[in-house]
Amino acid sequence: MQITRALWICVLATLLLAGVALAEQPEYEVPDTVQQWVKGGHFVEFEGLQIFVHTSGDAPVDGHGVLVVHGMPGSSWDWSRVAPTVAKRTKIVIPDAIGFGQSDKPLAGTYKDNFSFMRQADMYEAIAKAEGLEEVVLVGHDMGQTTALELMTRHDEGKLSFKIRHAILMNGSTLWDMVKLIPLQTEMLARPDKASTEHLDFEKFGERIRGSYGTDVSDEVINAQTAQVFAKNGDLVISQIMRYALEREEFYDRWVGTFAHFRTAPLSLYWGAKDPVAKIAMAERIKTWNPAMDYYPIESASHWPMIETPAIIADAILTRLPLYK
Repeated sequence: MQITRALWICVLATLLLAGVALAEQPEYEVPDTVQQWVKGGHFVEFEGLQIFVHTSGDAPVDGHGVLVVHGMPGSSWDWSRVAPTVAKRTKIVIPDAIGFGQSDKPLAGTYKDNFSFMRQADMYEAIAKAEGLEEVVLVGHDMGQTTALELMTRHDEGKLSFKIRHAILMNGSTLWDMVKLIPLQTEMLARPDKASTEHLDFEKFGERIRGSYGTDVSDEVINAQTAQVFAKNGDLVISQIMRYALEREEFYDRWVGTFAHFRTAPLSLYWGAKDPVAKIAMAERIKTWNPAMDYYPIESASHWPMIETPAIIADAILTRLPLYK
């Protein structure tokens, strides 16, 4: 008991020195769909952090599978309507990025210390290795679009630790010069580069997530996504993580260059046409840069095609798997 208490005192002192006061977590209900999703996952350690990973299905060939990079403010749960279909054919691995969902939420340090695209990409490489993935269909959405582009850039450079068989990118705002931020994003970017000491309002944040949809969305979905943001004090770091938008500007040429000239694997672009944030014009510009790329606008979807049109996204992945005997 004394050792446990001493460790807790050390942790508390570290957080206080970093300017982070522990606040009481607001009460909220975790939907059954999230609880079931979490039960189906496990944790992998990465640089002292516990990373939640949802893995399902078995690949017909050892080392093959699908690696999914989720978006912001989403989590691996966003793919809960796609994973079961894909898992019938192969292994699908969906981690919660650092600071998201059930993964750890570092409270001390800057955005680049904890949540940079480079560190997130390192984490996905580590998870791929831990899960035995050697050749993947890589899928990226929203913030994960840019993380996937960093992995693709490393692939082109011959520095990636696994092979990308096919890359599928979805709605996201890597083209920072075309971005029109919603009020939630503007508010988060205006905050200091550190974890917050005050919890957010659960219902208000949920309504702001609703604003990223250009289609009708159920309360169940909004509550599930919001619960994943608030899990393990995640609402204390979500504004700091939003600083990824500034990193997109810093490394614009690196990641947009890969969008235009990715050469070591095929690239497909699936885009919800009703997206109020990452407008369809972004996808159309990318297509002009890379005419050989497969491009599929989804007229019935907005920013979250894996939630709004899961059958289309599952089929997009399945049709790009190897033709196993």
